[in-house]
Amino acid sequence: MRDFFKLVFSYLRPYKKYALLNVLFNMAGIVFSLFSLAMLAPFLGILFKTQPLVTSKVAFELSQSAILNNLYYYLSQVVIAYGERSALLVVSGGVVSMILLKNASVYFANYFMAPLRNGVVRDIRNTIYSKTLQLPIGYFTQSRKGDIISRMSGDVQEVEWSVMSSLEMAFRDPATILIFVISLFIMSPTLTLFVLLLLPLSGLIIGKIGKTLRKTSLKGQAKMGELMSIIEETLSGLRIIKAFNAEKRIKHKFEQQNNEYTRISNKIMRKRYLASPLSEFLGVAVMIGMMWYGGIMVLEEESSLSPQGFIIYLAIFSQVINPAKSFSQAFYNIQKGMASMDRVNAVLQAEDKIVDSVDAIRINRFNHQIKFNNVNFRYETEPVLTNINLTVDKGKTIALVGQSGSGKSTLVDLIPRFYDIDNGTIEFDGIPVKYIRISDLRNLMGIVKQ
Repeated sequence: MRDFFKLVFSYLRPYKKYALLNVLFNMAGIVFSLFSLAMLAPFLGILFKTQPLVTSKVAFELSQSAILNNLYYYLSQVVIAYGERSALLVVSGGVVSMILLKNASVYFANYFMAPLRNGVVRDIRNTIYSKTLQLPIGYFTQSRKGDIISRMSGDVQEVEWSVMSSLEMAFRDPATILIFVISLFIMSPTLTLFVLLLLPLSGLIIGKIGKTLRKTSLKGQAKMGELMSIIEETLSGLRIIKAFNAEKRIKHKFEQQNNEYTRISNKIMRKRYLASPLSEFLGVAVMIGMMWYGGIMVLEEESSLSPQGFIIYLAIFSQVINPAKSFSQAFYNIQKGMASMDRVNAVLQAEDKIVDSVDAIRINRFNHQIKFNNVNFRYETEPVLTNINLTVDKGKTIALVGQSGSGKSTLVDLIPRFYDIDNGTIEFDGIPVKYIRISDLRNLMGIVKQ
């Protein structure tokens, strides 16, 4: 997980401004939401006439008693001056204002999140495409083209759907939970500690399922790569398939792989669908346990938690459940997206073995000849070219004749360093090609593929 976020946040750096604005507006929305709930306390106090008038303020402290005392003081001034009905109207207006400010903050948080999400996905696409252009031809000989296409399209799209759509929740929901939990601590440390003892158990269950989801998603993305490879090979070799009446065999192969992919996809979706009901059940179970323990505290005469305060506590705690559910859903999505990001990262971290040497020289003309000296080459384990000695003088036309697969195209591909030879040397005007800058070498050639 650490390496994953390190990679994702490296793409977030150019969008720090948007990320900061998103966090600030989300924080503002959380604070306004908390104040709207806090306004319920004086509303209930006036409605049930359980709160006596407060005629003096106290020094500001980060405690429930100090905050409520000063709130009741200002509200008492309204009651004394204009009556209880006017006080109810003031409280109701305050709640509506807080809700308006909260939703405005949420909108602006999403407003600044849009360029961040789309920009990061654009940058990932640009990076993987650029990397594809830089990789040597040999990389695509060893890797199936369909799998590469799948990584560039399906896996990047999965990162957009799973990871980037969860970034907002990853920014907002932990802050929401933290601020509300702090306010709950202020109201009743004992009850909040009891709740926090129950939460790690639910987190452990969700995390366990999330890890299995990542493994299953990785299998699913790999299987999609195989499907794309079959499609690419079918389209490029359709003439041969029809010539040998191999349609049924190819169709059976595709359907077999497609059925396997469907089976894996069913497992992935079932685990994702489990996220919401499981987190809701665990949240409700924690809340019922809290209501039982809090109810006992209220019934005790010496308890600092009043019935009115307990109602406000329940209202604030209910606001923790939704972000906790969203965060668990985001965790599931990120786990699924991590599998795709691993596949994308495999391409981004692929080693480019054909690079300019440290002391590479520059050339701008071809003067004499190209010479092969005891050249040996193999793609993987099977030799393709063995002890090739050949001299091509400037101005001469050379034709290479041989069976299909005998190495004619490979021999030509070695000159511009599409591949590096295993042994021997290829000299360009007496200079080994590995000591010439690749861009200069290729600038002197015109290549027409068969």
